[in-house]
Amino acid sequence: MLRCRPQQMQMNCDSTKFSIIDINGILSFYDMTVSKKENGAGQGTHLDHERKEVWSLVWSTDNPSLCALMEKNRLFVLRDFEPEEPVLSAGYLCDFTDLEVKAVLLDDVLKDPEEIKNIKDMFVEYEAKTLRETRDLLTTVSLKEAVEFVEKNPQKRLWELISETALDKLNLQVAERAFVKN
Repeated sequence: MLRCRPQQMQMNCDSTKFSIIDINGILSFYDMTVSKKENGAGQGTHLDHERKEVWSLVWSTDNPSLCALMEKNRLFVLRDFEPEEPVLSAGYLCDFTDLEVKAVLLDDVLKDPEEIKNIKDMFVEYEAKTLRETRDLLTTVSLKEAVEFVEKNPQKRLWELISETALDKLNLQVAERAFVKN
């Protein structure tokens, strides 16, 4: 039984978390690993993490603890329900993979569809904070410090960046280690 009238429902990539946006724009989350019934079907437990004025949400396809949501005209990336700093956006969320959120500028498409010369210009990509920070670390500090950061925030895409940079610097030990972690 739900205590709301759902408008949008989504499940994360490993089916452990479930999200519902109701008709009033209130986003709530459920943990599907808690409160198992006797037959093994998950009943789910309502979590305390709620957000208001949410109109779109997309879960990451490769990380069950990440999701992106649109709240008013801001894009938030949530890692274990903790928000990163928001990004101004008017896009409709399409995909969240490899720490990149893809959105389409549907308002621009609908405003004047005949004026669009290249449909690819209507798609926008936003990077998650850890991806931006890793890129910055690889250009500003030593490779060792960047590897330490990625070890604390393991993600396939981050290890790919480490391995590419290590190969560019001919540091084959770090490159091999990053390829193995990847």
